[in-house]
Amino acid sequence: MWKDKLIKSCKQQSQTVNQSFINFIFPPFCPICESELKHTERFICEDCYSHIKTIESHFCRKCGAPLEEKRKTCKYCKGITFHFSKVRALGTFSTPLIEMIHLLKYERKTLIGNRLGILLGNLFLSDPELLLTDMILPVPLHRTRIRERGYNQSTLLAKMVSSISGKDLCLDAVVRTKATKSQSKLDHEERLINLEDAFRVVLPEIIKNKTVVVVDDVLTTGTTLDEITKTLLNSGAQSVYGLILARAISV
Repeated sequence: MWKDKLIKSCKQQSQTVNQSFINFIFPPFCPICESELKHTERFICEDCYSHIKTIESHFCRKCGAPLEEKRKTCKYCKGITFHFSKVRALGTFSTPLIEMIHLLKYERKTLIGNRLGILLGNLFLSDPELLLTDMILPVPLHRTRIRERGYNQSTLLAKMVSSISGKDLCLDAVVRTKATKSQSKLDHEERLINLEDAFRVVLPEIIKNKTVVVVDDVLTTGTTLDEITKTLLNSGAQSVYGLILARAISV
């Protein structure tokens, strides 16, 4: 047994030396600001994380958009009736958060999801209303998108939020029944049509009479969150909140 431990220790030391040599010859750089990473930094530098434009005290109590004045809702929400109760967003959809989300969703940089999930978890803990909710639920992806990407970025975020908050994580109660088009290039009406009947609750007993926090990466017009909210409420959920990485404000 001691021989096995010795061999394992030698292999680990060799891997550490090899990695240190590789980093010396080809020093790792932050993909966002291109500065050289410190030995304690993983993939993205701490300076970029510190420059995320977070949404602090003045925000729309409905969609989470930042407000310059002490108003309760933004101009956008005044003309729309949403079914969700409230949205909290970590920051605006701008540099460097927009680059982090792109790397997470399309470049398979899942470690970023862990770090952003921690930030979302801390945001959760700072909100008295969210603290009273029952469970965390990521926006589901269709099975074809899961096969293409290999993972659901919203699930990565939701797992971390659940771990930090202590709230139950719900992964199986809701499925995405349609392989919808990307929402990014659609207008509001096209988004509504695209998402019609896109979600289905398959385990209604799990969400019945529960207050649910839906986790997603980006909120633009709110149609995705509203569609899944209607599905949850129709299946017995008491109320639904949104917890989002980035709020796009050019709507």
